[in-house]
Amino acid sequence: MKNRKFTMKQAYNTMKPTKKKPAKRTNHKLVGKLLDLKYRINDAFKNRKLHKTLIGDTRIDKQWVMERIEEVRGGGKLTKYDLQEANIIWRKYE
Repeated sequence: MKNRKFTMKQAYNTMKPTKKKPAKRTNHKLVGKLLDLKYRINDAFKNRKLHKTLIGDTRIDKQWVMERIEEVRGGGKLTKYDLQEANIIWRKYE
C-alpha cells in the first residue's frame, strides 16, 4: 500500500462536522402535557384568577407536577392514580 498524505484542505473536507448544539428531547408527549399544566398553574397564579381557597394549593400542585415531569424524564412511568390526579388539577385551573 502506498502511504498517502493529505493536505489540510483535503483532511478538513473528509471530516464530519461537529454538532453546534446539544440534542434535546422535548418531543415527549406526556412531558409536554405536564408542562402545559405547569404553565396553566403559573398563569392562574400570576393573573390572580383563583378563588381564595386555591391560592395556597398552587405551590403544592406545581410541586407535584414538577415531580411527575422529573419522573417521566428520568425514564419512569406514571401510574393510573398520577394521571387521575393530573386531570383533577387540570380541571381546577380551567
